[in-house]
Amino acid sequence: MTNARAIAGCVVAVGIGSWIALSAATTPRFYADDPIGRELDTEDASRVVAHDVSRAWAMVESQFDAPGDPTPNVRARNVSTIDEVPDSSWFTNRMSPRPSVLPELTTSMLHTGPADGQWVIVASKSDGTSPGFTIEDPRGETWFLKLDVLDHPEMASGAEVVASRLLRILGYHVPDNHVAHLHPERIVIGPSAMYTPFLAKPRSMRRDDVARLLRGAAREPDGGYRVLASRALPGRPVGGFRFCGTRSDDPNDVVPHEHRRELRGLGVFAAWINFVDARGDNTLDTVIADNGRQVVRHHLLDFGSTFGSGAVTERAYWEGHAHAFDSTGALFRNMAAFGFIVPAFRDVPVFEHPALGRLPAADAAWDPRSWRTRTPNPAFVRMRADDAFWAARKVAAFSDDMLRALVGEGRYSDPQAAAYLSTWLMRRRDAIARTYLPAVNPVVDLQLTDEAGLVFANAAERAGVAPAPAGYEATWMQFDNVTRVTSPIGTTTTRTTTMAPPALPRTAGTYIQVSLKATGAAFEPWHEPVQAWFRRDASTWTLVGFERLP
Repeated sequence: MTNARAIAGCVVAVGIGSWIALSAATTPRFYADDPIGRELDTEDASRVVAHDVSRAWAMVESQFDAPGDPTPNVRARNVSTIDEVPDSSWFTNRMSPRPSVLPELTTSMLHTGPADGQWVIVASKSDGTSPGFTIEDPRGETWFLKLDVLDHPEMASGAEVVASRLLRILGYHVPDNHVAHLHPERIVIGPSAMYTPFLAKPRSMRRDDVARLLRGAAREPDGGYRVLASRALPGRPVGGFRFCGTRSDDPNDVVPHEHRRELRGLGVFAAWINFVDARGDNTLDTVIADNGRQVVRHHLLDFGSTFGSGAVTERAYWEGHAHAFDSTGALFRNMAAFGFIVPAFRDVPVFEHPALGRLPAADAAWDPRSWRTRTPNPAFVRMRADDAFWAARKVAAFSDDMLRALVGEGRYSDPQAAAYLSTWLMRRRDAIARTYLPAVNPVVDLQLTDEAGLVFANAAERAGVAPAPAGYEATWMQFDNVTRVTSPIGTTTTRTTTMAPPALPRTAGTYIQVSLKATGAAFEPWHEPVQAWFRRDASTWTLVGFERLP
């Protein structure tokens, strides 16, 4: 009896295993709506509650633990079938291959700040790294104002504006930041405005409190004050997000943050602008209305620690070169050796200016792979070569003129400061392109047409950071979208584009897989093929799948 049961159990187990294997083998790889261009939030998130991301705990956890998925070399889990990041509550693809789009974006973001006239203070900020106010302008819009410190009258406000402009164009949700001018005589204290004196309880704000907050700020010749004006974000604030795991009270937050490509790729963008403080307490989630339901939108904010700025003082020498605990260890080793051991970061030349802080010199030899945040970022740590390539393509798309225009929004009074920051961004842009674009097979923009065959470009060659290979080899296969079985069609070679084999089927609904690699290339990764899948529609081919790294 026992043997009979055992045999029956084995038969059932084998049957279930066979059914699972058969089901997997008959699951389509591509569906009719592929590639998906937007990641939809389908669930209502109105029950999300506010919480804070602890800066102290995040520093300790990231330095002495490895938060997030421990599995190494995991492909980003939120990419579409063509290996791109869909639009979402995290990211919006504002850039486009169309050459005019980036200049248009640059121009469209040169908005004005708070409306002129009487500003009503509704709250004050007397703690934190810099004092400030919350005001309503004559249009009834709410703005958060931050004051520059006396020794660096343009540094933090300029850094915030330029960094947020760049990140907005790149695709992130960020505050609408502007350089504005505060005139004390035009300020009115609102009836509900509160002020918290040092070691005292909050009380109603008085006129002398305004003077006290302005005392440490740099005053301009006209008697006013330069301020950073940040428009209040839409929606109900519910705290920041971590760069690993998911938010348990948000039903739409299902991809671990360390596996989102836009958060991994942010590591490249952060290195470009020296955003050393990229961590959870410099983010903010808000609940907004979207298509009849409440959803969470995810924002980056607080860019006072970018470029050469440390918010209230210039950037420390170690920042951008080492994590905080690593730099502390180097300091103690130097003390123990009576100053004879000099940390490597102290040998890096710097450019110092009151409006820019302390920038590492715009050295053409800079390696973005050596750049570090103040504390380890779980998403940055898990960035793969394909994530970095995705980000580097976007960085390389910024022209010199566009960077000058964006730096101009920092409203630096010294042309030398603006010119240096522009050049600094250009050189770091070029270093990022040199480092990450040739590191994988850089084939991009694939199209298949009956007239021209397979058309594509080489992102590294286009950016001017690598020579063209001797040629390319394309292996063509018919692909069964249900069983995922391929049937060989033929191989073609070319120097630029390649015609399709004569036997290529063109029946509607047909799927073609093309394996494309470079030949005679100076970079070994180019010899590893990328995989592309095309679906035949009525009379055209549509790219429905792309894989750069498995």
